[in-house]
Amino acid sequence: MKRRNQILAGLLGAQIILIVLVFLPRVLPAQNQSGPLLGTLQASDIVKLTIRDKEGQTLTLAKQGTEWSLPEFENYPADGEKITPFLDKLIGVKTDVLATSTASSLKRLQVADDDFVRKIELQGADGNVHTLYLGTASGGGANHVRLAGQDNVYVARGINSFEAATAVASWIDTTYLSVSQNNLLSATIENAQGKFEFTNQGNTWTMKNLPGGQQLDQTKVPVMLARLGSLTMVRPLGKEAKPEYGLDKPSATVTVVVSETNSTRVYTLKVGAQDGEGNYAVISSDSTWYVRVASFNVEEFVNANAETFLVQPTPTPEGALPPTPEATPTIAATEALTLTTSITTTESLTPTEVLSPTTSITATAVLTPTATQKPQTP
Repeated sequence: MKRRNQILAGLLGAQIILIVLVFLPRVLPAQNQSGPLLGTLQASDIVKLTIRDKEGQTLTLAKQGTEWSLPEFENYPADGEKITPFLDKLIGVKTDVLATSTASSLKRLQVADDDFVRKIELQGADGNVHTLYLGTASGGGANHVRLAGQDNVYVARGINSFEAATAVASWIDTTYLSVSQNNLLSATIENAQGKFEFTNQGNTWTMKNLPGGQQLDQTKVPVMLARLGSLTMVRPLGKEAKPEYGLDKPSATVTVVVSETNSTRVYTLKVGAQDGEGNYAVISSDSTWYVRVASFNVEEFVNANAETFLVQPTPTPEGALPPTPEATPTIAATEALTLTTSITTTESLTPTEVLSPTTSITATAVLTPTATQKPQTP
């Protein structure tokens, strides 16, 4: 029995040693090598950022001095306050949590060279390019990430692939036009349906050439002009007009006059043609940039006609009954009627014809007799 226990104890010790030999080399190097995935690269060293998504869309941001811009859009200014935090997250990716080190797992986690959720290229001031692949989510707000040239896939906390957007609007200030709504003096809207001119006096709007017998809806003009209070763009186009913008013959032209401290200011917005996505090209007198805006922002100006601004009659619901005529007033007696002469007959009365009522009589109150009359003795 003692010999058997010694043998079992020896086998157990051999298993422990085997486990240590197999797994220890995989754990210790990861702990010893734990640190920034991108090494000593700093966010301030990066001068170019390129993002590609799995659909093939690409966005490039470039740094000129201290300012970021979009080189593919004539260097339209980008928002550094959106770019810098994203770069800090990429620089902060650590190698402390290893998800896998096998090449066969790269496609499954979508961090392969030809199968990824996002491919991010970071170019430093020295010209070196560092490529990261963002893949599937690993739960808990973390994402799988891999550095090009390695098979190691790490779990990056606090970052996800959606932050690496390829939409231009994600990296710029999208506000294109901002017209104060507090001191509007007048507005003119011109489109294919005509020219409509309005004047505001004490928050009461009037319409030039208002059709006879019609009333201006006081809510329509300010609600429509509120679109200009914060008109946002989808993306910039450039500073040069192009025929495809359709602004040589605008779909709509909106002119607004605003009162300022010691003067008035005139804003003009021209709305051009739609692109394949339904977005309109526009140009504002307040900007040198042509941009695309979503259709819902300007289509009211394009489609407006004279009736748009008028008070509309209340429609009668389909199947509604005609209005009920007023009831005939009830006539109430003001005095009691008293019989002063009794009627006496010596002959029996025989009706000469049968009387048929032509109208039904309905009592409107319960009749209660007050006394029982006895016939008089002749």
